Amino acid sequence: MNLEKMKEKLIPILNKSELSIYSIRTKKEYGEKIVEILIDTETMDINDLEKIHLEYIETLTDEDMDPDYFLELSSLGAERPLKTKEEVLKAVGRYIYLESPKYKGLGTLVSCIDDILLVEINEKGRIRKIEIKVDDARKMRTAIKF
Repeated sequence: MNLEKMKEKLIPILNKSELSIYSIRTKKEYGEKIVEILIDTETMDINDLEKIHLEYIETLTDEDMDPDYFLELSSLGAERPLKTKEEVLKAVGRYIYLESPKYKGLGTLVSCIDDILLVEINEKGRIRKIEIKVDDARKMRTAIKF
């Protein structure tokens, strides 16, 4: 199986819709071998995803993707993990979920300067801002505010 070749074949299809690949990896779930491809978009109509999937599957050969694997193509979604500094910077101004020794919960990411996150939180009806070191954030993702 050649994940790089699979990626090369998907990029032109996604480019038509101004989309890009967030990640491509193999995984095992419930005893099944899966190639998981996440498309970097917050929202995607299931019909559009199906069109991309059908066009893409037509380009793949057994050399590209092992026949023992299933293809799982999906969008990253609105609640996406924030793993890199670039992703964190793109999330400034957005509602996030954060886990750190200092705070665990939801808030608005106000800024990220010199590896310090400034997060606005609602603590029992009182709005306040807290600073958290990026390295102390064990888990971060964008979140949807209801």
